[in-house]
Amino acid sequence: MIKTKLDNIIKHFDSGEPFVPEDVDLTEIDCQIWVRFRIEPKRFLPSIFNGDWANTTQHPSPGDMRILRAMQGNDGITRLIARQGKYVYAYPWFT
Repeated sequence: MIKTKLDNIIKHFDSGEPFVPEDVDLTEIDCQIWVRFRIEPKRFLPSIFNGDWANTTQHPSPGDMRILRAMQGNDGITRLIARQGKYVYAYPWFT
């Protein structure tokens, strides 16, 4: 998986295409562009991206990860939300 693929998923979602969850296999490089949420969101609402939501030093491990959702935050940025194990991650975390 590469950044371009993720950006294409976001682009298609922003153009009105339905999002379809998918499993991806992360490489070591892929892991660095995802960050863990400071607190696991109970619901995926735009407000989960308000404030200091990202733990920028925590990234997923190489291997399987499930992209659960694409959504736009209150800041107008569309992000992907994924789960690996018991943690939830987002891409992109910097703009």
